[in-house]
Amino acid sequence: MSKDPYVYDDTNVLKNISNIKEQHKLDDYETTMVNLGIIKLLKSKVEISKVNDIFLIHKILFENVYEWAGEKRVINIFKTEPILNGLSVTYSDHNKINDDLTKIQKDINSTEWKVLSKNEMINKIVRIISSIWQVHSFREGNTRVVTLFLYYFLKNLGFKVNREFIDKHAKYFRNALVLASIGEYSEYNYLEEILKDSISFKIVDDEFNIKYQTIKGYNLDKYEYNYHSSKNDD
Repeated sequence: MSKDPYVYDDTNVLKNISNIKEQHKLDDYETTMVNLGIIKLLKSKVEISKVNDIFLIHKILFENVYEWAGEKRVINIFKTEPILNGLSVTYSDHNKINDDLTKIQKDINSTEWKVLSKNEMINKIVRIISSIWQVHSFREGNTRVVTLFLYYFLKNLGFKVNREFIDKHAKYFRNALVLASIGEYSEYNYLEEILKDSISFKIVDDEFNIKYQTIKGYNLDKYEYNYHSSKNDD
């Protein structure tokens, strides 16, 4: 494992503005600051329309937590995923983040959105969002940033989004992103399903609570967040 400049020595705790060195305390502090950042973003008149706006979202969410808020990561990372039997999604090389995001933006620009049916739009959006997520532009905070970008992306296309619904089923949503980001073996149906439900507003709590308790046979009650680690480049 290569040296990770983002963490305190001999730990996996990210260096932070408040110099918190206990992971559970940093988690609590980060959650509080990010929630305040989300409120600030949603109340602002900031326009979110381009893929590169993820850097602005990250800056607003994490500016009181990390000095590198809004900046792309400078190392390669991996993360063991229970849904992949301990394997990691292959994220973009840190040197290729800008190029990969540019390709995604070109894909968005070349799509004739007005001629697509609702289902065709959802299918396309799922592939775009999972591609942005797989780039994983940041050392930490990627999923939260991509979730907010998705909210604005859908809104700009005329969809009304139940953001709280996705938040409520965050474990399912993140694992659906994982399953949609494994190359030729990607399974998009899980992400498509929760995305369709998030814009339907026909929500019956009991039905959806059961529906999103498992994903591909994996019980999400067992899911615990794993932290990213630096990855050797050789």
